[in-house]
Amino acid sequence: MKRIAVIGDFNQNEESHYLIMESIKNVAEEMQGEIEAQWIMSDALDVSEEYLKRFDGFWFSPGSPYKNAENVLAAIQYARENGVPALGTCAGFQYMVIEFARNVLGLDSADSEENGAKREDAVIARLACTLMNQKEQLEMTNPDSPLTRMAGGDRFIGEYRCNYGFNEAFCGAFQNSDMITAIVETKNRYLRGFELKEHPFFVGTLFIPQLDFRGNNSYRIIKAYIKAVLSVTDFTTITACGECCVGCSKKIEGSCPGCIEADGRVPEWAESGRCKVHACAREHGVQFCGLCKEFPCEKLPAIISWNADIIDHLTALRNEYMQR
Repeated sequence: MKRIAVIGDFNQNEESHYLIMESIKNVAEEMQGEIEAQWIMSDALDVSEEYLKRFDGFWFSPGSPYKNAENVLAAIQYARENGVPALGTCAGFQYMVIEFARNVLGLDSADSEENGAKREDAVIARLACTLMNQKEQLEMTNPDSPLTRMAGGDRFIGEYRCNYGFNEAFCGAFQNSDMITAIVETKNRYLRGFELKEHPFFVGTLFIPQLDFRGNNSYRIIKAYIKAVLSVTDFTTITACGECCVGCSKKIEGSCPGCIEADGRVPEWAESGRCKVHACAREHGVQFCGLCKEFPCEKLPAIISWNADIIDHLTALRNEYMQR
């Protein structure tokens, strides 16, 4: 079971709010995944690492200004720095922009005009022409970006409910950053969203993809997001050799209790009494071999002879673990 924290100030009369929950449920069922979504008001959010690490994904909702903007910014920073899939829509996008400007681009005073920021510090500003209830043709500037591939195309229509957006005076600073891929409207190339490179999924959109509920335009971004959340590894289920017992037919039918639960004493290792890999990992005080200070060791390929790519597999797990 994966867990998503939806962060924002819930309004039961706001279509873009209740469609978040409906979208998560719809896409998870379509992908045959199990996701529990929890809405957390911005002023009730615990931003401690101990609390935030409970979640496999974050969705920063529409509805600005937030009651507690600093809490939201702290959660966005946590998701960005720890490789946790995150989607920000409308206000969520705006605060992703603010967090990125402050903590990556070094614009310490960056904020939104809606929060009283001076024009020179306002990376989010009142739009010259409102986008309330408007639609635009959009495209991703990099047709080979991960989001483009996951979403199945680089062009789509986006729908809005906003009066504030990205301040184009900062376009150079953002688009010249080698850390992002931009989503722009096709006529004037105004920035309407961005994807962070070198991250499992970190996307902010000024448009609201949940308004395209069950559609084939911007709703594809939600499908890409849910896919990323479902792909997050639950390291509490990873065995010493890098396998995951969850869903294993032997465990389900009861013929094997699982390496973690049985402390390595499983049928495959009945002759020696205990899995050598499991025993070695526990002796070295690590969850799995990829985290061992001696990794990769010479004995590993010989013990795990059934997987010719064991070193590459454990290296990938280690890299994901360290990023988290």
